[in-house]
Amino acid sequence: MNHLWFERGAYASKQARRYLENEFSPEKVKKIAIFRHAALGDQVIVRPMLVEARKFFPNAKITLVGVSNYQYGAPSDLADETIFMAGREDKKHLTWQQQIAEFRQLEEQDIIFDVAGTSRSYWMTLFSKAKLKFGFPYKSYLCGSLYNIAVFRSDYQPEVEVMLDMLKMLGHVPQRPLDFAYPSHLNVYHEQEDEKAKILYFNGASTKSKILPESQMKQLIEQAIDKFPQFQHVYLEGKNDFEKGDFLKHLVGKNNFSIQDCLPLEQLVEFSAKARLVVAPDTGIRNVAISTHTPTVGIFYSTVPFRYTPLEGDHRIVMNASGSIPSNEQILSTMQQSLTAVDMSSKQQAQNTAEQA
Repeated sequence: MNHLWFERGAYASKQARRYLENEFSPEKVKKIAIFRHAALGDQVIVRPMLVEARKFFPNAKITLVGVSNYQYGAPSDLADETIFMAGREDKKHLTWQQQIAEFRQLEEQDIIFDVAGTSRSYWMTLFSKAKLKFGFPYKSYLCGSLYNIAVFRSDYQPEVEVMLDMLKMLGHVPQRPLDFAYPSHLNVYHEQEDEKAKILYFNGASTKSKILPESQMKQLIEQAIDKFPQFQHVYLEGKNDFEKGDFLKHLVGKNNFSIQDCLPLEQLVEFSAKARLVVAPDTGIRNVAISTHTPTVGIFYSTVPFRYTPLEGDHRIVMNASGSIPSNEQILSTMQQSLTAVDMSSKQQAQNTAEQA
């Protein structure tokens, strides 16, 4: 199908179709740019796309384009070059001419993948030259006006899968399970058999509307400590004042509870990979755990859960159709299901290994 693998559910202009039909070859692509403007959780879930783009375009220079106020967690380690556009505060000091120069700073590319979908990424896509300009817009009128090739997304398809759909559209088959180029729970968890397995909790987010009331989180951890005494329960602190664990200091004396100070990203990734389970609302910490293939229980009531819940791995969500805050009973029950499933999977693995031996 000449690198245009779709019949419906995507868009390609006549110009894009001609290029793919007559000129395109992954080996010939020399320059690609990937735009991603977002906070930690959204940064880590773009990693498989960079990993797979490197495989599909083996001779291409990859430029990552971020924004200055969202540098934490940017996957610069997977790119050859990273450009940070001026963020909210920096933009205030730029003249209109300087802003236009920012939008024009990207050298000509073979392919642009705009997986940001922000006003800044729209302007840079518009002012940049490329043979293919990929997007995943919610607004259909951007197809043909801004992007000459696009996949569609909805709140019911994991965003990481939609980004990978751009590469599938050209004929690439991503590896499974997804490779985030991070330490994997699937490899490192069983290396620490002499330690008590950890359940990690986090109750922070970019906005307080996503998190549980402090009183409910306090009660949840008290109940979990009693319900799952065989695990070490660890409350992860964040940078913000409302993400600190002072309200749980009365539990520190127990031998299966501790509070972990805010960790640098590299240590947080490794810490998450070695955990048995991560319990958190819609937040970057949950996505970090997902990116290490660590089982998660996600708590949702103010944001849609399906866009950030992978199709593979043991990632469970707790939600009510009415949008009300899930009860602790619901959360504990889902935690029990996850822990039981992991135990059964481990036993099955051990049995398969023994039979093969």
